[in-house]
Amino acid sequence: MKTYLLGVMLVFALPIGAMAQADALCENLKKVVDASQDYFQEIRGEETSLEIRGVPKPYLKSTAVVKEGVEMLITADELYPEATTYLAEGKFISPELQSTYAKMKEALIACLGDEWVSTEKDKTNDIFLEDTEFKKLVMKENKKGKKVKIELYMYNQRELNKWVVELKIFGIGRKI
Repeated sequence: MKTYLLGVMLVFALPIGAMAQADALCENLKKVVDASQDYFQEIRGEETSLEIRGVPKPYLKSTAVVKEGVEMLITADELYPEATTYLAEGKFISPELQSTYAKMKEALIACLGDEWVSTEKDKTNDIFLEDTEFKKLVMKENKKGKKVKIELYMYNQRELNKWVVELKIFGIGRKI
């Protein structure tokens, strides 16, 4: 009887845990998107830098976490703000990278819903990507005026010399 009850509890507990993670992801994602309306002011944390081709580029750490254990960085530029994070990395293309891309794509579309328009580019619909494993999901707010844009990539990041799944959220910059 105890084994049966444990089995029943697990059947219901696992989906609830997965749903809780999806809800937390969606809540944090919406927090970043909301902050992007005002050049990420609400979620700007401490200063840091990322070395690209041997040159340090200034960033700010985000106080919002889209994926546990993964840091999101915000450009220090308030005219063209963007938040970026590498959700997965690997020396080669792998099932883990592909799975991370697919899960994040699904989560973005489910979380943001009909208020956003999404388009995906890959080797099946873009002649320039014919011989690559590159994928790119572009989402834009479905409204008039200034829009937030989200891009999810899976590609070979040559500057870092590895394959990555990268999420970028382009915010609305400060007026000059």
